[in-house]
Formats: sequence, structure tokens, C-alpha cells
Amino acid sequence: MQHKGDHPPALYIGIMTIALVSVGHAAIFVRIADADPIVVAAFRLGIATAVLAPVTLFFAYSGLRALTRRELRLIAGAAVFLALHFATWIASLDFTSIANAVVLVTLSPVWLALYGVVILRVQSGHRMWFSIALAIAGSVIIAVGSAAGGSTSLFGDGLALAGGIFIAGFLLIAQKARQTVDLLPFVTLVYGFAAALLWIAVIALGLPVAGLSGTTYGAMIALALISQVIGHTGINWAVRAIPPTLLAIAILGEPVLSSLFGWAYFGEGIGWPTALGGVLILAGIWLGTRAGGALPSKTGQIG
Repeated sequence: MQHKGDHPPALYIGIMTIALVSVGHAAIFVRIADADPIVVAAFRLGIATAVLAPVTLFFAYSGLRALTRRELRLIAGAAVFLALHFATWIASLDFTSIANAVVLVTLSPVWLALYGVVILRVQSGHRMWFSIALAIAGSVIIAVGSAAGGSTSLFGDGLALAGGIFIAGFLLIAQKARQTVDLLPFVTLVYGFAAALLWIAVIALGLPVAGLSGTTYGAMIALALISQVIGHTGINWAVRAIPPTLLAIAILGEPVLSSLFGWAYFGEGIGWPTALGGVLILAGIWLGTRAGGALPSKTGQIG
């Protein structure tokens, strides 16, 4: 892993751009894959683990051997939340629009900020509460717009919200684990544990994994290799040298890119409730980061 200053800034920005485009395609690949959401999530994390495992064994084997029981418990706990995140968020795309799903799941920094204020009693000013209120107001507007279109879309919105809550839980545990665990051992094990949980669910529920279309298998492989391995790994590599303000802008650009891809590939329009609500949510998250709130963690990203 290179340190800040080892490469020109343009390289980090270029890698971040490629990574965001890769992650932004996650919803597109999910839409193309005609399989149960749990199956899609299991393939996504299973393939990513298979790709990362040999790399980790070669470059970070000593880090794997040095893991303590406490660290393994933290990684396992984070994996539970990660598995729930992918299962609920991927499922949300069966019921609501890409724009709604990617915007609502982006609320994870808001849940982290609320956790800090309510549970940890972290001191916060009026700007923080205003940013939280903006994000919640945006969510309500999106929900009202979905309710007008029927209960199905509203259910999908709820799944996306749940996905954001689960990724917030993942980030809280991951932050503790990453204090002592290097990136490669962490992501490989957390992906592997989460994949194992999802495959257990696939088997227990008797979900079909054989006989799917070639397009579906291709979409799931692309989801794992492009969105998970290239996208997430690229972000985690690039954030080490990108200023926090630029990082915040980049992360907030992910739902915008995904929404634009949804329009470009599937002709999905973005209704005014989603547009207005999305602007309020992203503005709330931006103001929250400027006010000293929770930033998306460097240990993992959504989508």
C-alpha cells in the first residue's frame, strides 16, 4: 500500500473517478441480474472474496496470522451487518427506482451522526441538527412520492433505508476493527464471512443458483469484479491522499451517478419527489460533514 506523496495527486483522483463509476454501476448490474437478491449478494461477495483471498495470502499473510480473537469477533460482527446491508439494498431495487434506492441508502452518515449524538452523547451544534433535519425531510418527501405510486415502491424505499442503517452498523464496527487490522486482511475476511452467511441463507431457503441465464451470471460477475473489487478497493486506496472535503463530494456523487446511469440504461425518469428529496438529503449530508459530522468510513462504501 502506497503512502501519501508516493504518487501524483492526479493519480489518486483518477483512481477515485474510476472507482466511483464502477460502484455507480452496481445498481445497473443488480437490475440486469434475474435472480433472488440474496443469491445476487452471495455471488457478489463470494466472487470478491475468491479474488482477494490469494492477494491477501501473498501480501498480508502475517497480518492474518496476527489477528486476535477480539479482532475476529469484530470482523464477524461487521460481516453480519454487511450481509444484511447487501441483502436489503439489492432487494430494494426489485420494488423501487434506482434513484430512490441509491439516494436513501446514502443516509448512512445521518444514522452515524444520530448515533453519535443520541447514544454517545457527542456535542453537536445547531448546524448538525439542521443537516439531520434536511436529510430526514428529504426522505419523507421521497416516501410521500413513492406512496402516491403504490405500496410496492414504498416497501422498496423501506428496504433501501434499512440497507443504510445496516451499513452504518457495519461502519461503526469496522472502524473499531480497522484501528488494529490492516485493510487487506479486514476486507477479505469481512467479505468472506458475509458471503458465508449469505450462502447459508441461500441453501436454507432453497433459492435457485443453477440454471440461471448467462446474462444473469455475467451481471453478477461484473457486480463482484467491477463494483466490489475495482470500485470499493479503488476508493479505499485513493482516500488515503484525497482531502476530506473532496472525499465528501466524491461519495455524494455516487447516488447522482447511479441515478444518471439508471436513466441512460433503462430510461428511468427521476420524478420531482426524488429530485427534491435527493437534493435535501445530499445537502444535509454535505452540511453535516462541514459541521464535523460523520463521514463515510474509509473502511468500506455502499452500493
